[in-house]
Amino acid sequence: MRFQLLFLLSALAAAPSAAAQVSITGIRDLTFGPVIVGIPSSVGPSHPTKSGQFRITAPLSSKVQVRFTLPDALAGPGGAQLPISFGSNDAMAIGSAPGSTPMTFNPKATRNPQFQPSTAYDVFIGGTVTPAGNQQPGSYAATITLTITNF
Repeated sequence: MRFQLLFLLSALAAAPSAAAQVSITGIRDLTFGPVIVGIPSSVGPSHPTKSGQFRITAPLSSKVQVRFTLPDALAGPGGAQLPISFGSNDAMAIGSAPGSTPMTFNPKATRNPQFQPSTAYDVFIGGTVTPAGNQQPGSYAATITLTITNF
């Protein structure tokens, strides 16, 4: 039995003092697509079409704190829940400057990038859903919140 799974990225926030200097844009939702019951399904942060993606822009030399608020489960039809987990390498950031190197990180921990030499960073997120053997078919969704605090 298969069912379609769409995981939504939304609720992007910036600290009030940083709102004029820092911008955050949701580029792409984290999606798992069809999932087979009883078989865990993972999407890595480097997946070109299924990983979630945010773009953060800030003035050069800015230092910010990046913090995800992550769900434990996705909500589905009739109150069904689908467990989701995030591993220690399920987030990745890369600057926009030439030669920038992708860095994986734990999305459960805060990250404090400095915008040097880039003024924009793309932040990607992946995860793993673990459907039960009797998981109800249907669409499941939850919200990931990315909060940015400017120092």
